[in-house]
Amino acid sequence: MSIYAVIRVLVLLLVLLPLLSAVVVPVFGRCARRVSLILALVHLGITAAVVVVAVVAIGERNAGKVANPTAPTELQFRPEFVPGDSAAHIGSDATDARTTWTLFSLSNKQTRPGTPGPNVQFYIGIDGLNVWLVALASLMLIPVILVSWESVKEKPGAFFGWLFLLQAGIIGAFLSFDVILFYIFFELTLIPAFFLIGKWGMGSGRRDAARKFFLYTLAGSLLTLVGVIGVVLTNPNADGTITFSIPQLMVNVQEGLQNAHQKALAGDGADLAAKHATQFWLFLALMAGFMVKVPIWPFHTWLPSAYGEAPTGVTVMLSALMAKLGAFGILRLVLPLVPDASILYGLPVIGGFAAFGIIYAALCAYASKDIKLVIAYSSVSHLGFLVLALFAFNKEGLSGAVLHMVNHGLSTGAMFASLAFLVDRYRTTEISKFGGLMGRFPGFALLFFVLCLASVGLPGLNNFVSEMLMMAGLFDARNAGASRLWPAVVAAVGIFLSAWYTFTLLQRVFFNASKEPEPVLPQAPVPGVNRREFCAIGSLATVCLLLGLFPQILLDTMKPDVRTLSIIGDSARARVGGVPYVYVDDEPKPTALPAPIPINKGGDEKGKDKGKAPPKKGGNKKEQKAEDE
Repeated sequence: MSIYAVIRVLVLLLVLLPLLSAVVVPVFGRCARRVSLILALVHLGITAAVVVVAVVAIGERNAGKVANPTAPTELQFRPEFVPGDSAAHIGSDATDARTTWTLFSLSNKQTRPGTPGPNVQFYIGIDGLNVWLVALASLMLIPVILVSWESVKEKPGAFFGWLFLLQAGIIGAFLSFDVILFYIFFELTLIPAFFLIGKWGMGSGRRDAARKFFLYTLAGSLLTLVGVIGVVLTNPNADGTITFSIPQLMVNVQEGLQNAHQKALAGDGADLAAKHATQFWLFLALMAGFMVKVPIWPFHTWLPSAYGEAPTGVTVMLSALMAKLGAFGILRLVLPLVPDASILYGLPVIGGFAAFGIIYAALCAYASKDIKLVIAYSSVSHLGFLVLALFAFNKEGLSGAVLHMVNHGLSTGAMFASLAFLVDRYRTTEISKFGGLMGRFPGFALLFFVLCLASVGLPGLNNFVSEMLMMAGLFDARNAGASRLWPAVVAAVGIFLSAWYTFTLLQRVFFNASKEPEPVLPQAPVPGVNRREFCAIGSLATVCLLLGLFPQILLDTMKPDVRTLSIIGDSARARVGGVPYVYVDDEPKPTALPAPIPINKGGDEKGKDKGKAPPKKGGNKKEQKAEDE
């Protein structure tokens, strides 16, 4: 069996292992936490093997030449290591980035294996947009288990089982290339999150918080399902059959829009106007669920109660991973499937909500009286910046947004994980009850400082690179109905406010007069950071530093898929502007160095003319003299 075939199996295990763990772990009862940690480490090892091979495979694809980059057949995602690849029968290394694994079919007509048709398929794979998010989802479960080690005492087996089911839903959504499969995994995350918040929450309002979170997200997701079905029905294959394959839908969308654009340039714009009207409604429907999931103001009101009431480990999963599902849905579905509407309404409408949310959430973070809520509102503010960059719809904005999904997940998730230190010892994170913790717990203070500096975008730490790329994308945004200046200015103000409320929090908790609330065990001295907590928080802080110093490997991996999306965005700008689209390849090309000219080091007559072209016979003497000079 070749390496390619092995990696296909490992990609399948990325989803199946958490699902199996969700069933097995509850059986172990009190030993469930150790079993969960072992299974999470095994999953991380599988993920590492997939990532290493995927980076090489995507790098080779990036180095390949494309004959016609603007052809609709080229403007699609091309996943690697697809389980059930329809070309696998040719050889274990053969691939055509399609699958033959059908979950159910909507037609009695038999189609050739691998041919897009009315089949909902188990179509998963790796590409440059999801590889690092899958790695993030695998990595974050380990600190979640470690910070929940002591705090979860009631039915720990069930708690960790629900965590694995939540991880399976998140990773499945990241890996999906079938719109219905994506939606199934997207919705699957609601069930474990509901029980984790409602059953193991910290406060008396945990059940209300769980109910509010579930109903908000479900309502938005049902509208997203309407949008998904609308995209499928309005973009059939050439033979009239429908398809649920995201890459094939991208081809169908581009073919339809390019044909309508050619008619509009010839004077018949009715077809293009009809497509724009359809895309408007599909855009609104798709964005309904994703705006709630991110969340974007004013659809964020479920977040303070859910983050505040959830156990610390669950809050880490909500902030680091589940919030990224909304942004990833925009990246995977909205931008490629309704591109013209994304240009027309992305920055002017959704960007307006996101921009207001950046400032509003930053002010709420400053006014919050609980550390957990400060970080929660900070997350809303930073994710608004990310949404702005996505709808800039250019290479810099898309690259920065994808990188920021990983960076924000690490830094914000690690900040929430660090709060387990205070919760385990004092059962509270209220700001007014703490002071002078720098002298009391210097180890904890050092770790928290590093994470705060990463969150505010200190150069050398991970958020700096992604925020600068997103800012560059906003300055270069050329979308209809949106000025280049205001999104970038709002984002810059948001970065400043982030530093303001973060350093204010540090000053109040770590540098004011020394005070602390009543500890959980008043008769015993309050311990500092133990080895388990140091591994959980310190490992994430180390990764934040590494990504700040070496972000290029992530950027290189996502380059081919970002390039595809940026071409889709540029062609949409041309259609919206009513002008022909002209592809400009801004990739650097190697240039051949001129041949070195020999230098005469001797004084003899023979070497005098060395390196010069021989005189032309019968040529003009003046021309020959000019050439010699």
